[in-house]
Amino acid sequence: MPRRYVMFEDMFGARAIALQSLEIGSNVVGSVVDAWAHVLNGDPKFSFPGMPRCLFCIHTAVVEWMLSLVTDPAGGRVSAFECGLKTSLAGRHHLVDLRVFDMVFVPMLEGDHYYLVVFDLEVECIHLVDHLGDRGPGALLRDDETYIMKSTPFKVKEIFVDYLKLVNHPKATAMQTSLIMREDIPWFTTHRIAAPFVESGIFAMRHMEQFVGSRRNFFCEFSVHGAQKKVQSNYLRKRYAVEILLSPVKKYGAVIRHRLEFV
Repeated sequence: MPRRYVMFEDMFGARAIALQSLEIGSNVVGSVVDAWAHVLNGDPKFSFPGMPRCLFCIHTAVVEWMLSLVTDPAGGRVSAFECGLKTSLAGRHHLVDLRVFDMVFVPMLEGDHYYLVVFDLEVECIHLVDHLGDRGPGALLRDDETYIMKSTPFKVKEIFVDYLKLVNHPKATAMQTSLIMREDIPWFTTHRIAAPFVESGIFAMRHMEQFVGSRRNFFCEFSVHGAQKKVQSNYLRKRYAVEILLSPVKKYGAVIRHRLEFV
């Protein structure tokens, strides 16, 4: 791939190539969410004393073919999930047993809709963090009645628990019996707005940054009013572009910061 199209590259070669999708009015592409995951995983300024140790996965750690399998006798989907973890860990493969982490964030992308399935290994519970708030009592189910799998978060849980068993994680049994709890989000969006998914990636990135389970109140500073929420999302688009480009995780972040000092 030509170098001029690489807009993010960490020290281990993980790349995102479509930072332009952070422009106002654009749907955020998965590679940008992945770049943000790498920043959150590696930038020390996002680690606070006393807060959970988090791993943020890339959005392709769980993909469609893994969800459509009824059974997995050969362990193919678990192996694929491990590959996603290794990419998320950006070279720190000695951490693939997940024992040093308190929380594991798995971003999901369905069409243009992002949401998070968050495994809290310390508290032994599972959270669904979804900005879309008008899916009724079937909030954990896919909207499309004809889709092969109507219970994506539950399938993600199966894959994750199978992986915990593979690596002999001490919390495997507890996570297997844990319920999936949908977070109450006052700043939710609805299908009724003109473009319900334009800000979906921004919500997911902000939720990745702010959510710590039951350890503190979940507050992202989003307004409940649509117009103000749009203004806040537009600000975050600019902020995330800057954070990704200038992060110490970015291979050339120091060079960019040095050049900016002399502009």
